[in-house]
Amino acid sequence: MRRWLLLVDLDGTLWDHKDISTLDPPFRRISDDVIADSNNITVKLNREMIKVVKWARDNGAIVSTLSWNIPEKALSALKAFDVVKYFDYITVENTRRKDIMIMKLLKKIESEKGLKINLNNIIYIDDLTIHIDDIYRNIGKIHFLQIGVDFKTFEEAKAIIRKILQL
Repeated sequence: MRRWLLLVDLDGTLWDHKDISTLDPPFRRISDDVIADSNNITVKLNREMIKVVKWARDNGAIVSTLSWNIPEKALSALKAFDVVKYFDYITVENTRRKDIMIMKLLKKIESEKGLKINLNNIIYIDDLTIHIDDIYRNIGKIHFLQIGVDFKTFEEAKAIIRKILQL
């Protein structure tokens, strides 16, 4: 099976909140799709993205978060939603330099799994485009999908990824 890498942003992509780092853990589960912080600010999980993540793993992907957040807060939210198990790597740093995060992750995958991921086999999903110029300039042209623009549903995302990767 062909190995590829799916990178998933958190804020505005995996969940509806735009900056989980501004919230105050501990998070508590309100329902399957909603958590709240200690101030009762709620965050809703994007079930369509969870479907994409599960499908990707079933279809040869190594899946990682790729998020600019305070790591402890993002990880706390991921655990509260009980979705950590769907990710091979949790890549969260409190820096806007997602290009550097990707470089570190690629080295880690090569070191741990003995896999060198070709840039043509990387899909990055985010709600914002602000990181793309740095990524393209410093890593190369990976495949970027903007949630809410390039796709809205699991089925749309799956079709686009299948076409890009010829799965």
